[in-house]
Amino acid sequence: MRVRLWGSCGFDPKTGWKNTFIDYRKLNEITVPDSYPLPRMDDLLQNAKHTTFMSTINLNKCHFACSRVKYLGLWITSRGIEVDPDKVPAVQKIPHPRNVKQVQSFLKTCSWYRKLISNFSEIARPLSNLTKKNTVWTWTESEQNAFTTLKNCFLSPPILSQADFTKPFVLRIDASNYALGAVLLQGPDMEELPTEYARRLLNSAERSYSTTEREALAVVWALNKFRGYIEGYKITVASDHQPLKWLMKLKSPSGRVARWSLQLQSFNLNLEYIPGKSNVVADMLSRLDYDQEILSCEENTVSIDFPARSLLI
Repeated sequence: MRVRLWGSCGFDPKTGWKNTFIDYRKLNEITVPDSYPLPRMDDLLQNAKHTTFMSTINLNKCHFACSRVKYLGLWITSRGIEVDPDKVPAVQKIPHPRNVKQVQSFLKTCSWYRKLISNFSEIARPLSNLTKKNTVWTWTESEQNAFTTLKNCFLSPPILSQADFTKPFVLRIDASNYALGAVLLQGPDMEELPTEYARRLLNSAERSYSTTEREALAVVWALNKFRGYIEGYKITVASDHQPLKWLMKLKSPSGRVARWSLQLQSFNLNLEYIPGKSNVVADMLSRLDYDQEILSCEENTVSIDFPARSLLI
């Protein structure tokens, strides 16, 4: 077998089998991804002969050289993405639901803007619980507060910056005992602007994970959540859990950590430690209060005096 810096050629003299192995990591580091390639005009004309139904651009619905554009209930501006102010009065006039179908309709309306509302899932949780199967309809103060809070979120929603694929991404993540939080950012350290928020609760099995495992789960979950933005681009993952930096350097990982480590290898990422006081947004998303279930457990004493390793002969 001949081995080179970036490739090698395998050969089996018995079967005559040959195979070439090439490591493209060095090439990928200097390759600029073409995210939106335009088709060639002659290719379009060639493919048109196989087309049965055709359409053209409706100029009445097109806008050119505008400082802002309304699209699907959102305003797209140079500052970022904002809620259309014309939609706010309609949402404010929605009466409180009186049955499950009305709750589902209200949640579907609000869900379209969920990426503009930080902690949407936690705010809407009392209403979401009403839509679960075999749940008795009860409209209490908790549901009313969730309904009112969601409507008020439309009065002053944050502005999300549009992703700039010429600039590096920063993903700040955090994990608590019951939830994961993440925010995708871009810009200098003191001027980072959010591109999107994300949060989810841990299930009963995930709550039993160790702190490092929960932080690792947050990294894998957040990267898959924002894969559409960051795949093929360099990204810095910032966490306030310092042992997490060892995840990519484990020589012989096992179990779920090994599976997560393999998933992370498909991303061009750099794990970075930041103090907890600097990880404000992600920390807040993962530690918002909610009705925690108190679980009983047994307490066992474990000795830390382990015997020295010895070779068995």
